[in-house]
Amino acid sequence: MPISVDELFGIPMIYWIDLSPDGRTLLYSSNASGAAHLYISQTKRGSRPKQITRGNDPIMRGFLSPSGTRVLYLQDKDGNGLHHLFLTSTDGTKTKRITKKPCSTWDACWDPSGNEIARSYVTKKSCGIEVFNVKTGESSILREQKAPLFNVVYSDDGKWIACTEYGGGKDPKNMQVTVLNRNDPRDVINYKFKDGSKETFPSWSPNGKKLAFLSDSNGKNQVVIQDFKGTDHQFLPLKEGEEAHAGFLGQRPFWNAKNDGVYYAVSKHSRTYLCEHRLNGNRVALPFPEGTVWPSKVSKDGKTAVIVHASLSSPDCIFLNRIGSKIVKPLTSRKYKVNLAKLSKPKAVWYESADGLKIHAWYLPAGHGRAPHPAVVWAHGGPMAQTYDAWNPDLQSISQSGFAVLAPNYRGSTGYGAEFRNMNISDLGGGDLEDVVAGAKWLAKQREIDKSKIAIFGRSYGGYMTLIALTKRPEVFAAGVALVPVTDWLELYELDDAALRKSDEELFGGPPEKKGELYRDRSPINFVSNIRAPVLIKAGRNDPSCHIQPIEKFVKRLEEMKRPHKFIVEEKEGHVSGRVDALKRDVTTGVNFLKKTLKVR
Repeated sequence: MPISVDELFGIPMIYWIDLSPDGRTLLYSSNASGAAHLYISQTKRGSRPKQITRGNDPIMRGFLSPSGTRVLYLQDKDGNGLHHLFLTSTDGTKTKRITKKPCSTWDACWDPSGNEIARSYVTKKSCGIEVFNVKTGESSILREQKAPLFNVVYSDDGKWIACTEYGGGKDPKNMQVTVLNRNDPRDVINYKFKDGSKETFPSWSPNGKKLAFLSDSNGKNQVVIQDFKGTDHQFLPLKEGEEAHAGFLGQRPFWNAKNDGVYYAVSKHSRTYLCEHRLNGNRVALPFPEGTVWPSKVSKDGKTAVIVHASLSSPDCIFLNRIGSKIVKPLTSRKYKVNLAKLSKPKAVWYESADGLKIHAWYLPAGHGRAPHPAVVWAHGGPMAQTYDAWNPDLQSISQSGFAVLAPNYRGSTGYGAEFRNMNISDLGGGDLEDVVAGAKWLAKQREIDKSKIAIFGRSYGGYMTLIALTKRPEVFAAGVALVPVTDWLELYELDDAALRKSDEELFGGPPEKKGELYRDRSPINFVSNIRAPVLIKAGRNDPSCHIQPIEKFVKRLEEMKRPHKFIVEEKEGHVSGRVDALKRDVTTGVNFLKKTLKVR
């Protein structure tokens, strides 16, 4: 018997971790209770985790105070992306809200004294950094501007705040590291190497004399060691095919206690590992298993490292390593009600796109049934993201339902160099779509695949890829499932907040007034008449990223043109849910739709 969707989603996922400065207390977010919530555990053998937050609204991220005795966390309502900030004790008994009005919050951090909190926020018209006095409850805007500011972090003396700023040149792709004087935010230092590059995810050395951050100015993400208030900098070398890895939520480098080295993640072909790199020495990989290691944290004293490890056939687990030891031990349970031996084993494949570009993908064979099998091309979100060799119950659920799965990291994906990542700039739904089509053609050549039953399935930008494929290349796919998709880039731009508009301008090479024809040409809503294949569309009523209004208009056109479709709205969800039931519904309704449409038993 195959593993059921309920069983696969019954395996807890881990979204976030934090570690106290002394390395003794671990904070993490997991959906073990049915929704993402925060747990506290000690990093010693036999410690049992304690759930410290509860409720129907998920909590994805939390931050331990410098003393390790309090927790800061973000929470929105029904996925609307408007966050309040809360403080609670490590036993979860003393909780208070510190914000008066909710707003989109990209990240937050404590100052070294534990008396202040800073958050980067976004509104419809502006972005900025807001600070909160923990003792008095007072708040103030430290800086407000049109360009987004995120990845905020205080220096160890609390006098400076470093962050990533969208901008710093004429090229829309620009990001730069910006450092603000906490007491005089007009006193600003910027670190930018060239127009069009991204300098991101800054981290302070313990003595405050240096910064470590990521830069792609040499063609791929590398860690840069930058003298604070100086011009000297050092790029830490990488091997062929490697990149310094940040991940979706941002993995900044961590300094060791001696100021002479940093810890950071290295990515190659959608697998990652954590390493220590001495500034005047070699890089050493920490002894964690093969797969994907992210997120990770290193204690302030440099003695303890914790990471979330996973692979496509190994669920999320938090591991601990005492630096210098070759021993790693799990801190979260690895006992599952599922026989992991039944999981589909992934295979890394490369294939050529229409223009000869090499595309890397993960292939999961069908988990049961007889050949020839139906198949799914899984389009990841982002688009500046990738499908990792990491735990993904969506892919395993589709495979266990009898479909082979190909998950391509098409142009625009991270992890394959800056040039590859930027190849879909001003070409969304162009070259990347051809990469996805080439993936379908690769599947069709496999002996175990029924080439008449190849579908496309994706969430967010992957939902967009589904709809642009069905409208622009209608002859390729027999069916599609689009979860929280983009349907109309022009209307989306009008609905987006200031940060998302900046992202749109980067992807299209400018705003609609300069690139309007491209926005229109790459919007599926303008090509609904081309659709031949049945499509399932799911949307979240409160989605702050892929707003429901243009999705509903797309569905109305499907109805008017009598195109086969099914439309489902999750009334109390946003973009991506932290609730297990909602995640299960996504994949269950998608798989059942494909089975019925493709007549799969």
